[in-house]
Amino acid sequence: MKLFEDIISKIKSLKLNKKTLLIILIGFSLIIIIFISELDTDDSKNIANEVNTYTSEEEYCLYLENKIKNFVECIDGAGKTEVILTLDETTEYVYATDDKNVVKTDDSSDNSTLEKDYVIIESNNDDTGLLIKTVEPKIRGVAISCEGGDNAAVQQKIYSVLSAVLDINTSKISISKLSSEVSE
Repeated sequence: MKLFEDIISKIKSLKLNKKTLLIILIGFSLIIIIFISELDTDDSKNIANEVNTYTSEEEYCLYLENKIKNFVECIDGAGKTEVILTLDETTEYVYATDDKNVVKTDDSSDNSTLEKDYVIIESNNDDTGLLIKTVEPKIRGVAISCEGGDNAAVQQKIYSVLSAVLDINTSKISISKLSSEVSE
């Protein structure tokens, strides 16, 4: 605030009329607003780019393990938690195609085939396919070891939460008590 007051006093010392002073203050305010809004949008863009941007299945798996660990530790009675997760396949990339039904007619028969050509995009002298969506690998199973893992009520809470959130059968979830050596 002191800086703002100093700037105003220096502008007043220039002995400008009120209209010119008002224009200068409005311009200065707009510059500050633009600067602040640019900072805000850069942060929101970075956060948006972080979501679902994984360079490998291993990184995706670690991300999920951490999310599950943090959530299970919030369940009453679970306590300190360790998580191991296994994935079923790899990431699948689905690219846009241009489908054409080609009919070849011979004297003896008509043959119809479906030709698929990938839609190619040129950018910066690079040819790439048009990515429609990325399908992350499905979860094969989850092993949870937590301090409250020997309590049936805690186990039931964890089973129901993980089954609902991960959309997997409870037979693919294993819950056990965390060793006292690990929990110390």
